[in-house]
Amino acid sequence: MQRIGVRFDKAVNMEPHQLTEYARQELELRGAESRFCYSTPCGGGEYEVRDGNVHFPVRIDTRRCGCGVWQVSGIPCKHGLRVIYNQRLSPEDFVFGYFKGAAYKQTYAEHMHPMPDPSQWPEYSLPTINPPGIKRSAGRPPKQRKRNAMEAKKRKRHTSVKCGKCKEMGHNARTCKNGAGSSKAPPKQRAPTKKRKASSDGASTSKAPPKGKRSKQA
Repeated sequence: MQRIGVRFDKAVNMEPHQLTEYARQELELRGAESRFCYSTPCGGGEYEVRDGNVHFPVRIDTRRCGCGVWQVSGIPCKHGLRVIYNQRLSPEDFVFGYFKGAAYKQTYAEHMHPMPDPSQWPEYSLPTINPPGIKRSAGRPPKQRKRNAMEAKKRKRHTSVKCGKCKEMGHNARTCKNGAGSSKAPPKQRAPTKKRKASSDGASTSKAPPKGKRSKQA
């Protein structure tokens, strides 16, 4: 609000063809840089400006330069200013109208008016307007947002699969064909049982007779 008010007061005293402060500073800066440029008239309103080892074509009647700065910024570049100074012309006449007092006045013709505090607002007996009610649609609510037609489809986080058997990409261990036969581990062999040794007192280590059968007496 404060910045717009200051520019509103400045626009009142500006002349229609007066340059803005930004355009005036740019002209001074580019004018100082144009001292190192050299222009050569080519006839027909065309000029060739040499800036170091680079040559730029310039036409002041159409306000165009080979560097493109004049066309983009609306303020003559250093090459155009070199031609304007050699022709004893005024640089202000070649600045676009957007940087002059007439356009500045139209831009800041209105300013922001101060607003009183809400405690000073007049009271009105008006009905309270509530927001519209929310109606839940049928079905399960979606968890993912609807993507635009130009957006790429959502993919998995890991697009490549590596097999745990053959260590190759493109398939998993369940669908592996390369290491299907060699991946199975050989069956475990049972350790051989050790025979019981005879005790020191000469007792037999043979098994006891089964129950229910009595040994024959000699």
